[in-house]
Amino acid sequence: MRGVNGMDNLKDGNQIKTVFDLIQSLQNLTNQLIPKTRFSFKNKPTKKDPKDTVIPQPKQPRQSSIPDTRLAACESPGFRNKVGEVLVAKFRGSEVGEFVVADLDSCEVRIIGSVRALFVHQLKNCRVYVRPVIGSVLIEEAEGCFFVTASHHIRIHSAKKSDFYLRVRSKPIIKASNGMRFAPYCLSYPGIEEDLRSAGIDTETGNWENVDDFQWLRAVQSPNWSVLPESERVGIVDVSNLKNGDKEI
Repeated sequence: MRGVNGMDNLKDGNQIKTVFDLIQSLQNLTNQLIPKTRFSFKNKPTKKDPKDTVIPQPKQPRQSSIPDTRLAACESPGFRNKVGEVLVAKFRGSEVGEFVVADLDSCEVRIIGSVRALFVHQLKNCRVYVRPVIGSVLIEEAEGCFFVTASHHIRIHSAKKSDFYLRVRSKPIIKASNGMRFAPYCLSYPGIEEDLRSAGIDTETGNWENVDDFQWLRAVQSPNWSVLPESERVGIVDVSNLKNGDKEI
């Protein structure tokens, strides 16, 4: 009996070993056909807190060195709210810092004297004659007007169908304007050459026809302005004689 049991135990051990050998062979074959995936640490994307999201802010417009006419109009001396009048500012050789011409309709304006800056706001069908300005001229909202002015700088915004006779050291700047025509300065009176020298604009630069249109970025000529044909230009304008009824300040 013991012999028989010993043979049975031997057979069972061989069978178990055969099963394990088959399992090992199957495992080896599987490893060859399907390689193990390498383990690696990966950074999981972190969810951003909406509070941490940076919203790009729009760029702030470049500030102009020339003050806004609407601010200057509240504080500076000048002509305001007139219709159909001849207005003369004569400073008798004195110097005024800033002068304002605002809200005029069908008026003629003559500025005789030395000013550092001229602000023009909301003019319609007006004629404006200005002796040399030491600093800048800023014109905002003019329609159907005629300007004769000499200055270091001139900036024109929201103007329509207006003519400009200029002597200016830097290029005239226009923006949001159309129907603009430009010609050289044509003012005359005794002592004008001395006034031009005192203001530092006695040399004709030719910049009256080198206009920069800030809303026209193409290389070709802007359709918003043109050089006034010589056949349509006025002659020399002499403002030395005042008419009857002129209002002088």
